[in-house]
Amino acid sequence: MDLLSRFKKDYFNYLISIILPALIAGISVPLFKHLLGSKGYGEFSIYYNAALIGSAITTGWITQSIYRFYPSIKNKKLFAQFSISISNKTQVIFFLPLLFFVWYSKNDLLLGILICLAIFMNSMQFSYIAIAQSSFLSRKTIYSESIRAVSYIIIALIFVLVIPKDYLYVLFVANIVSFTLSVIYLRRQTQHFFLQDGKDDKELTSNKLAKQFFKYGAPLSMWVVFSYLIPYVDKVLILRNLGAQSQGNYQAIFDLLSRGLTVLISPVIISLYPLLSHAYEKSENAEIRRLMMRIILIEVAALFVSAILYWWFGANLLFIILKVPDTSTYRLMGFIVLAGTFVWQIAMVVHQKYVLKFRSRYLLFIIAISFCIQLI
Repeated sequence: MDLLSRFKKDYFNYLISIILPALIAGISVPLFKHLLGSKGYGEFSIYYNAALIGSAITTGWITQSIYRFYPSIKNKKLFAQFSISISNKTQVIFFLPLLFFVWYSKNDLLLGILICLAIFMNSMQFSYIAIAQSSFLSRKTIYSESIRAVSYIIIALIFVLVIPKDYLYVLFVANIVSFTLSVIYLRRQTQHFFLQDGKDDKELTSNKLAKQFFKYGAPLSMWVVFSYLIPYVDKVLILRNLGAQSQGNYQAIFDLLSRGLTVLISPVIISLYPLLSHAYEKSENAEIRRLMMRIILIEVAALFVSAILYWWFGANLLFIILKVPDTSTYRLMGFIVLAGTFVWQIAMVVHQKYVLKFRSRYLLFIIAISFCIQLI
């Protein structure tokens, strides 16, 4: 199967795995905004995005390394076992420092425990999914993400309706339970489907693999942190300078519009990670360039079409659904979110060139500059 055929197959599988969670998220955004109000919804989004940044710090270097090193390792079973072990040990090391940091900064022990548990389970799911994707078992992510999304919305709604005053705690509990169920499913699949014994690799040890992961993945982990900070800092600055109402409206626009577009775009990057790594190990450079150029041209065309649809009728529909004031400021804000989502995804395709060549420090340098410019 050539690169394009494999890409199409994995893309549609990942698209399906994202559609259901995205549809549920699309329903939950206006629903939770209505139940919690702009202030409550905005507050939870601040804490939850902070937890995602924590997951990026503790696991980003591991998942990125799994994508890159998996094709070249002979014994896939041993590699997978060592990768999960490294992920577990990392979460244990970071758990208490993160707990004390949240406890000290927010003076809320229970919130600190819940955030740390959410980071732990998010990180575990990221690691298992990275192994599944590297093994081209894209269909497994369909089921794991469906389990996570459906269980989250059901548990979150029940808890919010029963204990509305403690919404911050119960939403994190729902998040922890949903990710735990997804991890249990993925663990069962790894044991039965793709952790097969490969060729002997006596040089592969847990310590050696951890050093390789850290050398290559540590800059990428910080890259992931900056990638979360770029949209996260907007929310903090809006909250501080314009208030909770504006921040909640902005958050709702960002969540629904950006996540809706990401449904169609993000499977491109998810499919490319393992596919290009395998192709690069086989020196299929010409096919890699053709595939990447075709994807970039398609995404540029999709950006223009989406921009036309947004100004034609999309903005009106967006504000009706979210009950956000239909002002020129919010309209421009929505368009910036739309354009930024496409530009970000195109940049991710271009970044693969440097990922394949192990130039992770260069990528960190680029995104650090981008973050400084965005912050200013």
